[in-house]
Amino acid sequence: MDFADIYPFLVALLIGALIGTERQRRLVEDKVRGVAGLRTFVLIALLGSLCSALAVHFGPGFAMASMATFTILVAVGYAASISTLGRVDFTAAVAAVVTFALGMLAGFPDSMQLAVALSIITTWVLATRTITHHYVEVLSETDLLDTLKMGIIALVIYPLLPETPLGPWGVLNPRQIWLFVVLVSLIGYVGYIAIRILGAERGLSLTGILGGLVSSTAVTSSMAAEVRESPEILPSAVFATAIASCTMFLRILFIVLLVNRDLFLALLPHLLLMTFVGAALAYLLVRKNAPQGKDVPVKDPFRIIPALKFGAFFAFVLIISKLANVYFGDAGIYGAGIVSGLADVDAIALTMASLAQSTVVPAVAVTTITLAAITNTLVKLILAYVLGTREFGNKMAVIFLPMVVVGLVALFFL
Repeated sequence: MDFADIYPFLVALLIGALIGTERQRRLVEDKVRGVAGLRTFVLIALLGSLCSALAVHFGPGFAMASMATFTILVAVGYAASISTLGRVDFTAAVAAVVTFALGMLAGFPDSMQLAVALSIITTWVLATRTITHHYVEVLSETDLLDTLKMGIIALVIYPLLPETPLGPWGVLNPRQIWLFVVLVSLIGYVGYIAIRILGAERGLSLTGILGGLVSSTAVTSSMAAEVRESPEILPSAVFATAIASCTMFLRILFIVLLVNRDLFLALLPHLLLMTFVGAALAYLLVRKNAPQGKDVPVKDPFRIIPALKFGAFFAFVLIISKLANVYFGDAGIYGAGIVSGLADVDAIALTMASLAQSTVVPAVAVTTITLAAITNTLVKLILAYVLGTREFGNKMAVIFLPMVVVGLVALFFL
């Protein structure tokens, strides 16, 4: 016998100890008696691993019979304990069965990591009882229905859409366009949840940062819809939109850094200047002067119409970009950067970072990426006016236009 033979059993013991520790703490905190604590869960996981080891010799039928037998044993044991405990601890019964199953998984080398990961998730679910119960209690019927709607457009409609480009120019990819519809809806939904938990100021700021890592354009569309629905959140929505755009610049730098370190150093001053100007103006003109402690009403978190408008706008931009390429041909790399910036900045940044290693001069690549970022910023300003209110657009113009000017100045001097 060597260490490899006993290793699966040690992993099972650790899984049982992890879940058992949480169960033991719960009994102590609630000051109640329970059927199973730390030692019992350790033994349950060990029993599961022993059954999986025996199943290797006796076949998969033994594992299935072991699982069924243990489930019946747990059901009978907890049913018999009702008279003693005076309550039904169904969660503990299910946790015992899950621990046994995880112990069995740990007995097989191919599923050992899965067993460890699932044991951590199981313990987290058990340990967050108070938090999850609290948010379920304050969940309204509208919140629940909108969560289901979000699931339908993201997990039902999206996978069913074809991924093959359609149209005469082959640029309209239904799944790609719907992905942006999902992003706008998801960012609005996350923003709503963040507002409920953290308040309007901190909630929307966090939404801007996280959304900017994915799509600052989607954040702009979502915040414009939020402002049109609830004008009271205007300062926080403006700040979130500006921060999302600043996050976009940092995201571009990270993409370039992964591909071409030399180009990253050349591009760094341009995008850092735009980031600094945007963040400074957002703080000085919006965040610093925003009313503090104001109770902001939050409404329906799921609004599909603004998301569909953005999807239509994205499709329109794709067609315009394709027409520019068809009728103007190779008008130059700079033109490609401007056209690409209408829809997406990441693609042109990745392309230029790769080409700058061989066929494109680094200075040209820097200019192209910066022009794409400037174009994308102007597109978001248009979205702020079209999908939001005039006041929202004006405030975004005060932040976005100086960012654009700084970007152009950086191109001229640097």
